[in-house]
Amino acid sequence: MSATQVLEDSEPHPVVPGALRRRFRTGDGVSLSFIDAGKGRPIVMLPGWSQSAAMFRHQITAFSPQYRTVALDPRAHGDSEAPAHGYNPHRMALDLRELIVALDLRDIVLLCHSSGVKIFWAYWELFEADRLGKVVLVDDSPRLVDNPARSEASRAEVGPMYFTGDLDAFSMRLLAPNGADFTRAAMASMFSPEFVRDRADEFAWIIDENLKMPRDKAMELLYATSGMDWRGTIRRVRLPTLVVGAEGSTHKVSVIRWVASQIPGAKLRIYGREEGGSHFMFIENYEQFNSELAEFILEPIREVVESDESDVIPLRALDSRRSARCGHPNTAVRPADMACAMR
Repeated sequence: MSATQVLEDSEPHPVVPGALRRRFRTGDGVSLSFIDAGKGRPIVMLPGWSQSAAMFRHQITAFSPQYRTVALDPRAHGDSEAPAHGYNPHRMALDLRELIVALDLRDIVLLCHSSGVKIFWAYWELFEADRLGKVVLVDDSPRLVDNPARSEASRAEVGPMYFTGDLDAFSMRLLAPNGADFTRAAMASMFSPEFVRDRADEFAWIIDENLKMPRDKAMELLYATSGMDWRGTIRRVRLPTLVVGAEGSTHKVSVIRWVASQIPGAKLRIYGREEGGSHFMFIENYEQFNSELAEFILEPIREVVESDESDVIPLRALDSRRSARCGHPNTAVRPADMACAMR
């Protein structure tokens, strides 16, 4: 096994202004790409299944003036190398660990979307809170595949997306000769119809980023992650946490609420359909998302009494208090917003 190293070569990122595209080599010899911009407390971002680090371009642009923003392309995602092995959340969690150690990042705000949340859960099993300060879990379920042997109450907690035979059918369509067309249709279902219609160029770019991942590797990862039940791990998380879901998402709001309820002191934010509340709300309504993320980062850490059922606090309530105090709506992230949130 070779030593992990941050490679010195870098280049301006073609999509994210002011950011660099850098590479590092993992302990098992895989060259992974990451976006690096800004200085200060680190915000590390993990994209979802078959997505890329560049999906966070709105967050990188907004936060890099005050923070160091690092967004990783997991193996085979985006501009990273696609090896023949390692398509499981624990190997990807080790990739994350090797990157943050190589960059010597500490007190990290970890922002995870969809399947990127599973990388965090695997990280927690391996390293717990080491080097982490806060975590943002955006729209993912504890298990994707149904287990009909479980009780109805147990199945409701995970809100499965795939039932008997569904995952195999999805795989066959993704790997078919017209798999790219299927990818476009599947991705369209994860955005609001208005976004697909009105921001067609951006949606086309998102599809291009998605298709960078070889389809066979995409399915290998999906099979590896879909049957894992993370509920026991979720109950063990002890870290300031923001859990985000959406009414228009493929993940059930009831399940996102359940995730938040299992982490002491977690804050919960559910985006309505009228707020761009799709699986990709951080893209559709990035100004609102960024503003609320800024408040969460700046909020002082409070001691949590684990038996207190009021620990799960809707972020919208906090958000409205800040708006009244600061005298402006939550839109873009501005230095004044951050200063105000600290008062």
